[in-house]
Amino acid sequence: MATVKPEVKLERVEVASYFPWADRPARVPLVLAFVFNVTNPNNHSVTLEEFRFSYALEAKAGEYFTLNSPATYDTVHIPARVTNTVRVVSVLDSAIVPATLAVTQGFRMQQMGLKAPDLVKMWWEKIGDFEYGIRVSEGVATFATPTGPMLAIFQGSFPKK
Repeated sequence: MATVKPEVKLERVEVASYFPWADRPARVPLVLAFVFNVTNPNNHSVTLEEFRFSYALEAKAGEYFTLNSPATYDTVHIPARVTNTVRVVSVLDSAIVPATLAVTQGFRMQQMGLKAPDLVKMWWEKIGDFEYGIRVSEGVATFATPTGPMLAIFQGSFPKK
């Protein structure tokens, strides 16, 4: 019995909880839920054991900054020829993101003429209408199958363009 790799697709991103923007020293969370469809094309069940990815927010047209790499280790059993939904919630903190950007992307931001506090404010204020893109990359889902462990690699973007 051969096992075909399960397929992971980003369905959508939701604002799981919204708090109005407040300038420093306030700390404002931005809570995003990433909703994925995980399809098992096999004639036997598989078990999702680990699910991780990175995500980036768009700063300018086509220019993204990676902000977080969530992971979940919830066990999800996926029956044969079924698609399950996997939701991963991630929280960003308006006081932490500017420092993250400065450390990891400071030179690039300077070259683009961007300032971290302005960028963070824009992301927090415009998330409700998804006025900028969100990109998922470096996605890896680990499955237990009757033939042994299997990895599925994935990426995606929202809103879909």
